[in-house]
Amino acid sequence: MLQDYSIERLADRQQIQDVLYRWCRAIDRLDYDAIRNIFHPDAIDSHGHYEGNIDGFIEWVRGRHATIPFCLHSLSNMLIEFASLDTAIVETNVMTVQHYPKVGDEVVKLLGAGRPGAPMDMIAFARYADRFERRKGEWRIQRRTVIYDAQMILESCPSRMSSGVTLGRRDKDDFIYKLRMESGL
Repeated sequence: MLQDYSIERLADRQQIQDVLYRWCRAIDRLDYDAIRNIFHPDAIDSHGHYEGNIDGFIEWVRGRHATIPFCLHSLSNMLIEFASLDTAIVETNVMTVQHYPKVGDEVVKLLGAGRPGAPMDMIAFARYADRFERRKGEWRIQRRTVIYDAQMILESCPSRMSSGVTLGRRDKDDFIYKLRMESGL
């Protein structure tokens, strides 16, 4: 068994952290291939309103996020505990912000708040309880359960961004993908 802070374990910790950061980019940009690469092929996701395999999760996200033009996942307080050489239990705090430009009845029912037809913003506070496994030298999520701690629903007051700013997008036309391609990534 490796010591928790050996050079090898520090590298493992960094790889696990990078997987979680790539998750945030993938879900916020709706990069479905990248989402798939965060998880092992036989992984299970329990997202509260969805529980099942990763292909099903991706299809659920496609439908759930189809009308969400802005989404931000921000991570903090990450605790990585190694259960074996190739298994880690990781608890990560996540704050998610989502904008709904025109709320429908299904969103009101799903989130338990809001007024149909009105724009709203949802801020959720949760934790990812992840079982990571290293297979063929690569750390990925094998099992994820989202633990919901609190949420706030705010009626949105849309504002316009000033001209000349680079706007974020929820697809591969987002600036980060262009910058990565220009840099050979």
